[in-house]
Amino acid sequence: RPLWMAPIDLFGYFTIWSNTLVALVTARFASGGNGRSLFGRPWLQAAAVIYIIVVGLIYNTLLAQYNPQVGVRKLLDLTFHTIIPIAYPLWWLTQTPRGRLGWNALAPALILPMAYSFVAMTKGAITGKYAYFFIDIGKYGVPQVLVNIAGLALLYALLMAVIIAFDRRVGGAAAPRPAG
Repeated sequence: RPLWMAPIDLFGYFTIWSNTLVALVTARFASGGNGRSLFGRPWLQAAAVIYIIVVGLIYNTLLAQYNPQVGVRKLLDLTFHTIIPIAYPLWWLTQTPRGRLGWNALAPALILPMAYSFVAMTKGAITGKYAYFFIDIGKYGVPQVLVNIAGLALLYALLMAVIIAFDRRVGGAAAPRPAG
């Protein structure tokens, strides 16, 4: 494959999308940047929690057994699929203020995973190579892949609802709060 395809191949994985978002959110926090920036928004910080948790869960329960790695690749897999999916939610729990999420944060949290699904299916349809077996249209067909994506969307929505409920309960939110 030509070298210019490397970034396209790399960003064909939701692991990279979610880890990049985690890096941007934490870099904004570390820099003391403006809370009004996109990466300082409470809903996006919380959504990154669910994205990275799902990455860790799916990789470690469904994919790791089919993707044995050694050396540096093993270290990268451990970092992106286990260490960061544990560390970022812990960081979010301990370092971000509570009581800032409203229920209107639920829908925006689905944008990134659904955008990724569209990009990944399109890339797979064009190249014949799908990043994850459960979005392989050639193997399962469009109807089943859409069911799989709907299941993932439901998982993201349920996890975001849990995060919002937790944030509101711990933060003492009695009235609806802005998504941030």
